Amino acid sequence: MKNILVAVDHKKDAEILISHSVKIAKLNNAKIWIIHVTEADPDDFLAREAGPQYVYDKRAEERKVEKATIEKWADDVAKEHNIVVEGRLIEGSGIKSIKKLVDECNIDLVVAGHKKRNLVYGLFTSNKKKDLIDELKIPLLAVPLG
Repeated sequence: MKNILVAVDHKKDAEILISHSVKIAKLNNAKIWIIHVTEADPDDFLAREAGPQYVYDKRAEERKVEKATIEKWADDVAKEHNIVVEGRLIEGSGIKSIKKLVDECNIDLVVAGHKKRNLVYGLFTSNKKKDLIDELKIPLLAVPLG
């Protein structure tokens, strides 16, 4: 196991997910890829036709902050634990983006958070974890987040 992908969605969950991946990376002398998948880039000219400029400006600013946060986490983890870490902000569909990165970077394990939902919630929403498991051909560590 040489490459571990950590899929981070919310800042509050990142610490738990990253700590699990660090433990595994140290045992295997592995590289960690910390990623956050976000919606498509607002700088796309064709996408601008759908709304006012301030919406795109706000989304672009949020993306800059998200990217800086991911890169800071990667730098902090690398320095603190003396392991190789890369942070990436990826635009697009979550499952497709993760699958693409898994294939491109020879990822051996995906670490992602899991939150328990009630039955009614599950009936009316897609099960992204199940979809991700179905798409991947490598192990997925689903970390309980509460």
